[in-house]
Amino acid sequence: MPDRRKKIAVIAADAFNDYMNRIFVGISEQCRNLGYDAYVFMMAFNMSDDSLIQKGEENIFSLIKNDSVDGIILMAGNFASQKLIEKFEMTFSSYDIPVISIDYDFNFCESIYAEDSQPIEMITDHFIEHHGCKRIMCLTGPEGNTPAMSRLNGYRASMKKHGLEVRDEDIVYGDFWKITSRKLADEFISGVRELPEAIVCANDLMAMYLCNALIRGGIRVPDDVKISGYDGSHEAIENIPSLTTIYPSNDYLGASAVVKLHKLITGKEAKTVENESGSLILAQSCGCSKSLEYLVNRREDYHQNVEKYEDYFKRSGMLESLMEAETIEDLLNRISAFTYIMNGLDTYMMCLCRNYDGSESDGRYEYLKEGYGENMDVRLIYHKGVHEYVNKEFNSDEIIPRFMAEYSPEPSMYFMLPLHFMDRCFGYSIFKFGDIRRTVSMVFARWNRNVSISIEFLRVRNELMTMNRKISMTSIRDSLTGIYNRSGFNRFSQELLDKARAENKRLLIIVADLDKLKQINDNFGHVEGDNAIATAATALSSCCINNEICARIGGDEYVIVGVGDYTDDIVDSYYNYILNYLERYNDSSGKGYKVGLSLGFFCDVPLGKSDFSAYFKIADNRMYENKFDRKKIQD
Repeated sequence: MPDRRKKIAVIAADAFNDYMNRIFVGISEQCRNLGYDAYVFMMAFNMSDDSLIQKGEENIFSLIKNDSVDGIILMAGNFASQKLIEKFEMTFSSYDIPVISIDYDFNFCESIYAEDSQPIEMITDHFIEHHGCKRIMCLTGPEGNTPAMSRLNGYRASMKKHGLEVRDEDIVYGDFWKITSRKLADEFISGVRELPEAIVCANDLMAMYLCNALIRGGIRVPDDVKISGYDGSHEAIENIPSLTTIYPSNDYLGASAVVKLHKLITGKEAKTVENESGSLILAQSCGCSKSLEYLVNRREDYHQNVEKYEDYFKRSGMLESLMEAETIEDLLNRISAFTYIMNGLDTYMMCLCRNYDGSESDGRYEYLKEGYGENMDVRLIYHKGVHEYVNKEFNSDEIIPRFMAEYSPEPSMYFMLPLHFMDRCFGYSIFKFGDIRRTVSMVFARWNRNVSISIEFLRVRNELMTMNRKISMTSIRDSLTGIYNRSGFNRFSQELLDKARAENKRLLIIVADLDKLKQINDNFGHVEGDNAIATAATALSSCCINNEICARIGGDEYVIVGVGDYTDDIVDSYYNYILNYLERYNDSSGKGYKVGLSLGFFCDVPLGKSDFSAYFKIADNRMYENKFDRKKIQD
């Protein structure tokens, strides 16, 4: 087997925010430079619980095997579930492939963090040198957390450089979230804590919550206090007031992780590719307006590349359209119609497990919850505007099918998202984008979720239809014999009459009556009576070789109805078969009674407008004549 391009697995909770997106850009560029494919495994939901939907999301990580990739970049810092992080540690520490962690400390592998003390120092310098601030606070992350302490050190360095005092109360350890920000704002508003001239926050989220809470409490930003964040997020720029922040060089962090992993895999050094450098974004929260043009350009860029496509998604009616599909083929066609929603999509493949639509209602099949089937099928391929509806098999150990090379011959970054409903696994989706920067939008994760929901809706619809057919068949089947009952006979007899007239064919009606059923019940019991009824039904139904229907229309009454080119010899052969069957049964049964049938028939092309009962009556009368003749012989 020829050597294949080396693969790096990237494990992430999501790629739908600026911070994560820039790391992916660095990983993608560096992988392309070194000739690696990057396989990104991620979830649409990032929750901390053990819900069924979370288990379904987490199943995507089961694709990563010890021998399926050459190295792993583990971005555990933004996973909400600590239990999942512990599972990563237990699993990947046993692998014999190298692992690099970003923004999270593990004992089994090297961890790297962004070099972010200098940017925080730069923004603190700005408060001091441009705005003349002397009393400055720092709201950072949890004490001991590596990024939190690095950003705190940048603040300390600036304060020391300018000969300014840092008191204990000037440092607040937060949570990178809203709780500490709102508590701090309440302390300022109530007067419990003295308001400083400026507050340097270790991320945009804390800065935004603090800024907005202060304004609601009557404190003016930036007149009473100036605030800055860190992340350069779209939300910070959109905030009112817009937030002074740092746009960090996270793409360098992603590229560095690949370079370190490359050395562990090959033993060779490599240079990081050139990346976009970090920058200070000055905005309203510190009183600077000279970056207004930059903010407008960022806002326009975001609209063109994110908001516009999110609006397409909201207006598309995608889910409703997909839920109208009645077959998997119809669903695939409908999915294809909505690929336009994803900005910059180059290639998409839908990979389904073999039994993705299996039903466990009959007790013989339990749906797939963990892992993926060994054999997968690619059912839909989108590539540069062209859709293919296929059924191409591949082994799930490959993760991405080998024939992807036909569509993507160059080193690329692929995103894998699970297709599932709750914990029921259907398969997974593979996305490749022309520009990784376009993945900052949640659209493709929501798009993928709609596909999952529609697969489940189609599966449930088909299962309900199957169950309804079974229920329907039960309602027209005789429970003792398995042949049609009176309802089934009424349902199909008129259809067969109409067919005979339309095609100018003969209508065959054989009426049968079980001999001496009352005597069998009285002398041998109802169990033996049931046996006689079932034996007669078998004799009659087993002679139906030309799509005739056989029904039990009373306690001891039966009828066979068919349409075809019947001849007298064919009708005689049916008679002889039934009688010979019963003769053989009686000779071997060892019962104290014999099972017998009286028979009558009608066989001719139905002319005129007579209804079915008229032809049935002819056969019924002949049956009674046969019963009378048989009784005379038996007596």
